[in-house]
Amino acid sequence: MGAATELMGAATKLMVAATELMGAATKLMGVATELTGAATELIGAATKLMGAATKLMGATTELTGAYKYQNLVTKLRKILMLVQNFSKKNCEFY
Repeated sequence: MGAATELMGAATKLMVAATELMGAATKLMGVATELTGAATELIGAATKLMGAATKLMGATTELTGAYKYQNLVTKLRKILMLVQNFSKKNCEFY
């Protein structure tokens, strides 16, 4: 009976060790779940940043277009003034 008792004790120790391993595995799964959640939040934040960057790029493009338009208007005004000055000078002769 002594051998059987020792075997039962060893089996009990193995069961305790297996239970501890299961507990550790469960904790690791919890950590992995938290990390997955954190990664998902980081992906969401990165997506928002990309959206903001895209909006800034669009605004920059619009500003560039507005600047080009402003330059065009300035050039057209200069041309109009030259035409007006030319017309005034030429009209004086008539």
